[in-house]
Amino acid sequence: MKIFFALILVLSFVIQKSGSAQIVNPAHWSYSVEDLGNGEFNIMISCTLDDGWHIFSKDYVGISVPATFTLEKSVDYEVVGKLQEQGELIKEEIDLGSEKEMAMYYKGRVVFIQTVKLLSKIATIKGSMEYMTCKEVCVPPATFDFEITLPLIPKQ
Repeated sequence: MKIFFALILVLSFVIQKSGSAQIVNPAHWSYSVEDLGNGEFNIMISCTLDDGWHIFSKDYVGISVPATFTLEKSVDYEVVGKLQEQGELIKEEIDLGSEKEMAMYYKGRVVFIQTVKLLSKIATIKGSMEYMTCKEVCVPPATFDFEITLPLIPKQ
């Protein structure tokens, strides 16, 4: 049964792609940094969604794609703790016919927060967020790439 619903999901992507030349991008991304002191920083990746759209939580398990945060490995910093999410998490049981699934997603806005510790005086942190957004149908997974140089140097 999961294969049937996965096929429907894929077909909805194909139909949406072939039926319109317009690219749908309901997720709007930005990032900021919070200096925690002692060489530690919170990297905050914010996603604001168009009305009616949602993005899946990093903890979601199901036929759609959860939010996935990736940082390139570097000798200049280390990751401290696990990725955190801030926003109003919605949990909803979805009936897939013979099976049920617990959807976990955010509407409106969500902030993904990862703490890093510098191991050198300066570090360039490159990373990405892979995500899927849905409304009546889901759009294909997309990626938001970012690059941040720490420590932040005040503008003069």
